[in-house]
Amino acid sequence: MSVPIVEQIAVKIAALVDEITVAAGFNQTLTAVRPKRIHLESDINTDGTVIVEQEEDAVIETDSNTVVLWRQPFTLQALVIDSDDATTAIDTRLNQVRSDIEKKLMTGDNWELDGLGEILLKSATKFIADPQVAGIAVNIDVLYEVNKTDPYSQS
Repeated sequence: MSVPIVEQIAVKIAALVDEITVAAGFNQTLTAVRPKRIHLESDINTDGTVIVEQEEDAVIETDSNTVVLWRQPFTLQALVIDSDDATTAIDTRLNQVRSDIEKKLMTGDNWELDGLGEILLKSATKFIADPQVAGIAVNIDVLYEVNKTDPYSQS
């Protein structure tokens, strides 16, 4: 079965997040999750979980008769849940998680997603999901193109 280019991009982003580990030299180990149902995010409250959420996309105007250029936003919602015994400020942890994600996505050729598209960093926002769950949402856009008549292939 063919896999659409946009789905290949989502899978690649999740795989990059899974490579963020203490053993690889990062500040923490993160685990990507792509929820299997809408609004399942609230059921996933584990420190180090990064919910990879695909947002509403948009076609970028193009004069081409053969390709379509897309801007696909993703939100990487990283959960940061410290124990009551934590001695590190929550902002410090959030800054480390954000920076680890940004570093992994933008290091080397990662930002090109194996030729599938180009990652653009957009913003990062702290959030509180409930009294015990804080996190940081790292927002990115991926610019990519597909064949105008076949979103399963690139031009």
